[in-house]
Amino acid sequence: MATTDFTLIRHGQTTENIEGRLQGHFDSRLDETGLIQAEAAAVRLAGEQFDVIYSSDLQRARKTAEIIAAKLKMDVIPMRELREWHLGELENRLCKELWAEYPEIMNCFRCENDDVPVPGGESHREFDKRIADCLESLAGKHPDQKILLVTHGGVMRSIFKHVVGCVAKTSLLPLISNVSYSRFCKRDGLWQLCCWNDVSHLKNIGVRESVTF
Repeated sequence: MATTDFTLIRHGQTTENIEGRLQGHFDSRLDETGLIQAEAAAVRLAGEQFDVIYSSDLQRARKTAEIIAAKLKMDVIPMRELREWHLGELENRLCKELWAEYPEIMNCFRCENDDVPVPGGESHREFDKRIADCLESLAGKHPDQKILLVTHGGVMRSIFKHVVGCVAKTSLLPLISNVSYSRFCKRDGLWQLCCWNDVSHLKNIGVRESVTF
């Protein structure tokens, strides 16, 4: 049976990451550090071969992908399906303010209450289904090929759960740093995790935690 290999890169840093804002579908841009991080990721990937590059169509991911693609002399295919969790009224708001205003919704980020509605956005269950459907579709479309996905922290957490078969609380899931490198594959119908959150290409830049979504 076929094997599809995936390499995952989270977008570079944004000002909203540092400020502690939930971004969701808010179309934030890479800051200066984020641009430098994207260049470092491009150097990291320069020796690898990919058949196709897909990116979220939000500009923080798409710009990261374009910087990488330029190094690889490839094009980027933007996909709306790879967007971050749609957080509606919570987007571009400070997390510390949202805890006071929307405690039940904010708590669902920790306890995985999949069906808590997000005003104007997606429930966690709806988000996970969108990402799982997208991932399975890409695996079916690209048998025996290598795919590079450039996307978001929340998307990567959702992918991790789908690949590993994990239903753990979000707070227990592995860290996902900006422009971290992860790999997994679908082989003989089964998902396999190969590498997660490798940031060795950032050793001269430094890594800091930021808001995932």
